[in-house]
Amino acid sequence: MSRKRGLSKTGGPRTTPRSKTSQRMLEKQRHHEMKKPRFERRVQREESLGQPSTPSRPSRPSLASPSRDSPKQYRSKHYVPFTDEQRALLPKLEPHELSRRLKILCDEGKLDAAVSMLKNTPRDAQNAPVWNTVIWECLKQKQYQLSYQLYTDMKRRGHSPTTRTYQTMLGGLARIEDWTSHTKQLKNAHSLYESFQRHITSLHKEKPGSPDITSVPLASYMRILGAAGLYQEMFDVYYDLDPMGPLTPDHLVFTSMFQSLSPLRIPYGKNESLAVLQNASSAKLLWSQMLKASKKHKFTLDSHLVTAAITALSRGRSSDQELAFKIVREFFGLAPSEEKLTTAGTLALEPQSFAAVLMLCRSSEKASLAVDFFEQVLKRSDQIGGPSIIDRGHIEELMKARQTVKPPPDNARFEYDLIEWLMHQEVHSIKTRAAQVRPAMSTYNLALSTAFRTADWPTATKTFDLMTGFHCHDFMDGVESDSPRLDKTRPRLPPTAENVSLMLRTAFATENRANMRQALRMVDFFGIKELASNSWREESRERPKSKKAMKDLHFYSQKLATTVVDTLAHIFSHSTKGDRMVPQDRERWLRLKAEATRYLEGNGEQPELLAATENIAYERH
Repeated sequence: MSRKRGLSKTGGPRTTPRSKTSQRMLEKQRHHEMKKPRFERRVQREESLGQPSTPSRPSRPSLASPSRDSPKQYRSKHYVPFTDEQRALLPKLEPHELSRRLKILCDEGKLDAAVSMLKNTPRDAQNAPVWNTVIWECLKQKQYQLSYQLYTDMKRRGHSPTTRTYQTMLGGLARIEDWTSHTKQLKNAHSLYESFQRHITSLHKEKPGSPDITSVPLASYMRILGAAGLYQEMFDVYYDLDPMGPLTPDHLVFTSMFQSLSPLRIPYGKNESLAVLQNASSAKLLWSQMLKASKKHKFTLDSHLVTAAITALSRGRSSDQELAFKIVREFFGLAPSEEKLTTAGTLALEPQSFAAVLMLCRSSEKASLAVDFFEQVLKRSDQIGGPSIIDRGHIEELMKARQTVKPPPDNARFEYDLIEWLMHQEVHSIKTRAAQVRPAMSTYNLALSTAFRTADWPTATKTFDLMTGFHCHDFMDGVESDSPRLDKTRPRLPPTAENVSLMLRTAFATENRANMRQALRMVDFFGIKELASNSWREESRERPKSKKAMKDLHFYSQKLATTVVDTLAHIFSHSTKGDRMVPQDRERWLRLKAEATRYLEGNGEQPELLAATENIAYERH
């Protein structure tokens, strides 16, 4: 039965089927609508259905002509604008907080950032102490010209320098040691002192009793003049001071002047011997003036002042040194034992004071008095300066004093006992003091030097054992060991060209061929090349960096090679059958001679070897 036209299978009216092209267009339109933002789709749908739409987003005002009544629009939704009244209620940046931030930047090594922050900070957050902080950080990093520029900029911005400003500037410049390369800073120092004088004069008129009236900047300026070698200008400044004015010389000023006259601080380019004598005479005159000023202005003499005076007088004429010993007796209670003082000194003996006393004994060539003072200090109580003040520096100064004795002492046993005393103190001391009393390389070298001057080979070997941990006994005739013993149970120092050279020179000074052979075996074991390159140092295999250290290493390496040549020449020419030289030693001596010769020729020296090698007596196995 046929189906009726116009009816569908379900009996409803038949719909005309859509073409494929129209279906694709509808799908694209639907897809395009889905790409629209959700808000626009929602508005379009509600408008098509006749429903009231929600308010649309406010349109962005035109940048060309913004409306005065409309509120400002900001790109960040987190920004909260403040009115002038609200901004006035916000906490301001305080100077102490700014100073703390600047200090943090400087500690991190960002000095330029700190200077930039200081210059760009509002003036209300700045004051003189803040500028002083950055100026001091510049001086600590040796940026002297930058510090003076900040000082100038500080005044330009309306901040008046305070006493602390001048104290900071002059105190920082006083750290300069070589003024020959800082002539511009010397001019700045003169300008700063003139400004400081005007500042103190003005302050004295306004506030006569102000605590800011102090002589600390003046004392720093005195040190600057002394370090620059301007001794006459220093005394001109001293004599120009008004006794009744705001700046009167006190213990700080006199201490700086005595320190400037110290023989340890003669500037480069000065005639040292002449400058030392002139400075000692000036120090003698200054001492008498200081005593009068202390009675007039009633300031007390402390150990720093007295120590500086003793040091300034130590290398003068005999009359200057007699005054120095008188000061030692009066203030520290130290005198020759035969005088038997009944009263102690007015001041307690401190480490730097005892060092100055020992240096005075060395300069006056009174080594026995230095030993006497050392033994007296060992018996004193710690309240007035006893054994607790003695450290490695005092022991080395005492050793240097004994080296000035003529004729030299019989042996170096006293120096060896001093090293053992230091080691005993190290074991029984706390960590900080243990580092101060621990014998150093310089301590052992001084003891070995005394052993060389006295030709004391037994003490030299014991000192070398104590220093390096090697046993010198293992290098003797008949008991020679291929692997010498090394004591690792205690701290030890490596052998160097200096101490091995001293050992060989000591053996040569004894004129004992057995000692010479023992020392030569030590040189052969350590090696000339290795000693010359510092290869025995465990902490560093590199050559020393400083010029002085490199010069010392080269000097003692040359000395070692030269002594090897001289010692071998002596052995070759004076050996007898009684020496019982074995072929092994003969081969070693020839190899050692070739190594020393090669080193000397490579460093520009031609050794003069004796040609007496054919008469070497040796014993065959």
